[in-house]
Amino acid sequence: MPAIAVERTIGETKRAVIGGLIGYNEQKMGKQRYRRFAVSLREKKKIVGGVVGEVWMTVLFIQLFWIDERFRGKGRGAALIKKIEDEARRFGAIRSYVDTMSVQAPGFYRRCGYKAFGSIKGYPGGVTRHWLTKAL
Repeated sequence: MPAIAVERTIGETKRAVIGGLIGYNEQKMGKQRYRRFAVSLREKKKIVGGVVGEVWMTVLFIQLFWIDERFRGKGRGAALIKKIEDEARRFGAIRSYVDTMSVQAPGFYRRCGYKAFGSIKGYPGGVTRHWLTKAL
């Protein structure tokens, strides 16, 4: 009989789970298209902002986004988002989504054309987590 174990390192289990999911998904949906990439904002050679995302099948997931405070409100963040969306389109993405906390950037993403599709309340300090999406 199989045993359940809690593990402090996740590498081996993560690889097994991903492999199992890929195999299952390919049976149901065909060959998986997956691409991970990042776009950076640089001042000289130093990274002062960036966005990291992945396209799975036809959807871009914006995983991480940050820009140094000195460069906020000057259109550079929107330019980073546009650049990762453009790259995702080249890979075949037709939709994008992102999640952000109420103390982070939901207004920024709305200004970039994203629409809310879900939220979860209950984070410390009255913070809410928001999910937003946009057709590319």
